[in-house]
Amino acid sequence: MPTEIERSYLEQVYRLPEGLTWAMVSERRARWAIDEIFVPVAVAPGCVGWGVPHIGGIPLRHP
Repeated sequence: MPTEIERSYLEQVYRLPEGLTWAMVSERRARWAIDEIFVPVAVAPGCVGWGVPHIGGIPLRHP
């Protein structure tokens, strides 16, 4: 289930990269102690890039 910050990103048009689920995001966030403001923004074989999503060069807002 998305966190409050993730839900706010979803409301602003963010979508998970293809192949990821919120359960996978939660598990990886816990495993690597990734801060809640970061979400997966890119996926490559064996790698997930985390960051604050941007639209038109402007970062999405979060509570």
